Amino acid sequence: MNTDNGNRGSSGVVASLVEVEPGRLRLVLDDVKNVSGSQCGPWSHHVLYTFKDYDASDITDLKLSDKELADFGHHMLARLGVLHSSQRR
Repeated sequence: MNTDNGNRGSSGVVASLVEVEPGRLRLVLDDVKNVSGSQCGPWSHHVLYTFKDYDASDITDLKLSDKELADFGHHMLARLGVLHSSQRR
């Protein structure tokens, strides 16, 4: 891999975990906008994309099924594709 040049897109997706109750975590995906336009942020919240609740141990012990992991990757890439396409219009 080459050295990072510091360029970023003007939008992105942020993933975070929130404890919703003891033993349950919510995976939250938010759309963000790059305030600087094309450099390394700062980023600002734009809109909630989606969320899903999990048993905390499934996340912390990496016990998600291959399908669940593939679905997560699919949602991330699909959303980034939509955001990227909408910038070009």
